[in-house]
Amino acid sequence: MIGLGFKQSQGDHTLLIKHSNSGRVTVLLVYVDDIIVTGDDEGEQQLLSQHLAKEFEIKTLGKLKYILGIEVAHSKKGIFISQHKYIIDLLKEIGKTTCKPASTPIDPNLKLGNVEEDTAVGKEMYQRLVGRLIYLSHTRPDVAFAVSLVSQFMHQPKEVHLQAALRIVQYLKGTTGRGILFE
Repeated sequence: MIGLGFKQSQGDHTLLIKHSNSGRVTVLLVYVDDIIVTGDDEGEQQLLSQHLAKEFEIKTLGKLKYILGIEVAHSKKGIFISQHKYIIDLLKEIGKTTCKPASTPIDPNLKLGNVEEDTAVGKEMYQRLVGRLIYLSHTRPDVAFAVSLVSQFMHQPKEVHLQAALRIVQYLKGTTGRGILFE
């Protein structure tokens, strides 16, 4: 890709960008065997697809709809990304499909800390849950603060920390359709 004039992003080495002389941009994002090609230079995108087809066996699937648990919806208003299905799958995985939704991701009066006298919970289970919540926060900035709080206790989680993480899940249950709109 470098040989074709793409430059690797300093922030994410799987992101490659090419600016044409006409001011147009082509973007290539690679994740293992999934590739997203986008931008405003359709000619460059076609050339790139032809080049990739010579080197690899590829399938062009059209407009991006779903990748890595992120749903992408295109409309006249813009592009909307969400993780509705990811949240539903999380609720099923942890047995919370019938839980009561919470109005906020965290109780504003909750004081989380290293509570030595509280009951310890399964470290691996807690880490998996919080890891999934961290991934969700990419399309759900409304839970990012609460997730950052519960992620501080990955090394020695207690019952109070698990309950705080489950409160985030309850909030997500009532807000599965939220995401980010790029106008």
